[in-house]
Amino acid sequence: MEMEFVRHEPCYDRILLVLSLDRQKKKERVLIGEELQIRFRLRGNTDADVLCDATRPLGTFLAEFEHDPDGEWSRLGLAPLREALHSNRWKQPALEQSAGEFLSKKYLTGDPVRMYAAFRIWNDYLLAREPRERAKACDRFMDKMSHFTQMFQERSPLRFDPDTGKPERFQISSRVFGTVPAEETRLDLWYPDNKRNTECVAAYASLYPAVTYYLNRLNDWGLHFRKCKICGRLFLAESLRYELCSDKCRKAQALQNKREFDERARDNNYDLVYKNECQHWRNIINKAKKNPCLPADRLEKMQTAFEAFKKEALQRKKAIKTEKASPKNFTDWLYQQSSILTDLLEES
Repeated sequence: MEMEFVRHEPCYDRILLVLSLDRQKKKERVLIGEELQIRFRLRGNTDADVLCDATRPLGTFLAEFEHDPDGEWSRLGLAPLREALHSNRWKQPALEQSAGEFLSKKYLTGDPVRMYAAFRIWNDYLLAREPRERAKACDRFMDKMSHFTQMFQERSPLRFDPDTGKPERFQISSRVFGTVPAEETRLDLWYPDNKRNTECVAAYASLYPAVTYYLNRLNDWGLHFRKCKICGRLFLAESLRYELCSDKCRKAQALQNKREFDERARDNNYDLVYKNECQHWRNIINKAKKNPCLPADRLEKMQTAFEAFKKEALQRKKAIKTEKASPKNFTDWLYQQSSILTDLLEES
């Protein structure tokens, strides 16, 4: 199905938003189209004509749900069309163009919720143009669509405990269901494969039931919302120990860990220098032991100096770990100590 926000033959069939959740793969699938075509698509027919068929990580529907605190959907999308239904034919094109540009931008985002809302508003406007009694048709149009877009002006439907990440169950007293007609709270449950392996829900009059179904399912499955430490995106996880949302972020974390390790290795180079200097002292002392001409007292002084060197070095290393000294000062001191043995060997 193609969509243009200009005057054309309206769609007389009910266009549904269908939601399918896959707990095992942690994916969600959102389809928009006529019921028969969606059922064909769910059974594997890729030629079925639908407006949208998007598969995304589980939780995206809630995390990216449209939020319109400034009322742009009403002000820029619905208001011009309402005025067009009450205007003469000379004023209508400009009003339709204004609303069409706004709805087109929303539709082209590719987000299923925005696409569905934009399609429903424009298609219902085209249907409202057909009756002779435009005023009554306009009232019906505005009543249906204002209820539909009302949810965008409320706070995000993504509600979960900030400490545990547990999705909140639907509380009927905290939402607007008490003021919404019963037909707008109804949700159709589908099992398109007839084996109950795949469960879908279809929404038409309102998106409230779909959000309620989503939150309750996540709660039933014991999943937790987590914030990715790399990209900052919200994602669903089996437990609170998960901190990364995707393979891409896991690779980025591995690269960051390697960089930090390399940085620490550069900072810890003083330890390698210390070990090399100790070996250098041992080599000189061992060589001196094999020299029959070297006095015994001088060899003893060299061994005593080596023990003193190691004792002082350990004290300086502790100072580095407590940040009371810098690695550079320590390595400079190590290099300076190598002359002690040389001076002892050269004593006459």
